[in-house]
Amino acid sequence: MLQFDRNKAAAVARETQNAFISFDAAYLSALQLATSVLEAKHGSNLPERDGQRLMQAVHDSAGKLLAGRAGMVAATAILQRVQSRSNQAETDFGCPGAGPWRLMGQGCDHEPTKLSIAS
Repeated sequence: MLQFDRNKAAAVARETQNAFISFDAAYLSALQLATSVLEAKHGSNLPERDGQRLMQAVHDSAGKLLAGRAGMVAATAILQRVQSRSNQAETDFGCPGAGPWRLMGQGCDHEPTKLSIAS
C-alpha cells in the first residue's frame, strides 16, 4: 500500500483544483481576447491577411490552453488511481470542480467554482 502524509496529499488536491481554476480563467481570457480582436478589426482597414493571421494566432493559443487542460484531466485521473491504492483511499479531498471532467462516483457533489465572466 502506498503511504502518503495526509497534509501533503491535501496540498496536491488543493493545487490540482487551483490548476483547473487557472486553466479555465486563462481559456476564458483567450476567448475574450478573440472577441475583442474581432470587434477591433471591424472597420479598422486592417488587411484581411493580417486579420486572418491574428485571429489564427489567438485561436491557436486558446487551443493550446485547452490541450494543456486536457493534460490536467489525465493527471487527475492518475492521481485518483494512486489515491485509491494508498492509505488515503477513504479521504475525500474534493474534486477539480463542476463540469464534464468529473468522474462518476468520485464524491464531487460540492458547489462548483464559478469564474466571473461579467465585464
